[in-house]
Amino acid sequence: MTLVILALDALDAGLVEHFDLDSFRLASSTEVQTFAHARDQPFTPEVWATVATGLDPEEHGVTGSGTSEWDNPLLEFASKFSAKLPENRRGQLGDLVGRATGERERVGRTDRKTVFDREGGVVRNWPGVGDGADLQRAWDLMVAVSKDISRREFERDLLGLCAEQFGWAREMLHHEVSVAGVHVHTLDAAGHAYADDEAALREVYERVGGFVDEVAAALGPDDDLLLLSDHGMRTAFFDADAGEKPGSHSWRAYASATTEDVPDDVYDVADWVDRHVRGVAPDEDDRVEMPMEQLRDLGYVE
Repeated sequence: MTLVILALDALDAGLVEHFDLDSFRLASSTEVQTFAHARDQPFTPEVWATVATGLDPEEHGVTGSGTSEWDNPLLEFASKFSAKLPENRRGQLGDLVGRATGERERVGRTDRKTVFDREGGVVRNWPGVGDGADLQRAWDLMVAVSKDISRREFERDLLGLCAEQFGWAREMLHHEVSVAGVHVHTLDAAGHAYADDEAALREVYERVGGFVDEVAAALGPDDDLLLLSDHGMRTAFFDADAGEKPGSHSWRAYASATTEDVPDDVYDVADWVDRHVRGVAPDEDDRVEMPMEQLRDLGYVE
């Protein structure tokens, strides 16, 4: 049995209904309670680290100076004062600093136990937990689209990355995996870019919904799928957002699952996963032997 968790950043409960997309409506679904800590609106690294640990940001540590980190101590100190900047402005600032210094901002990582720290647990690109290279790629695209790349390039690269992440999730269903989690930043990036373009944002939602359909179709009889978001996205065309700033984070986080119930609060996800997942016993005899001499001859190791 494998539980696949698709962490669909900014999947908005209201927009799922507005666009009337069945792909995001599994057996059970609900709007989810989320939170804001360092900012006035929910912020990606903080919330996803809480989802994975069940802990408050002050406990898991991915907040304030822990939300993003720099190797240079002066840049790390300065980042504490930029934490409340809007996401696109913060990204532009990080891009300028990176080009000037050659350093890159990275998402902080918690050292607390997560839902993936179990036999058969695997994770990709989970803010505060896993390698953040995919998230950096998405953030780079958000900065680039605010400057000079075309819509065609933006969508090609953003959806290409999305396809990689969903493909990874499908592949995990062919292995002895108890829980597989992957964070996908596509709807967040598109939501910021297309907050005033209903047709364009609908198209991205439909493309992501198609990827969800593919994962759902690949589930075995004992597998389950959980869709989860950390927040939604305010738009210029959704009636509930009248008077709000388009492209800012909404409080309409969302969950949907193939199970009879879903978590209704981001703080409850870790306990929910524990109740729905069984560990995969390791096979001590199933080892792959790769001769070190061969790797040296090929130049992979010194």
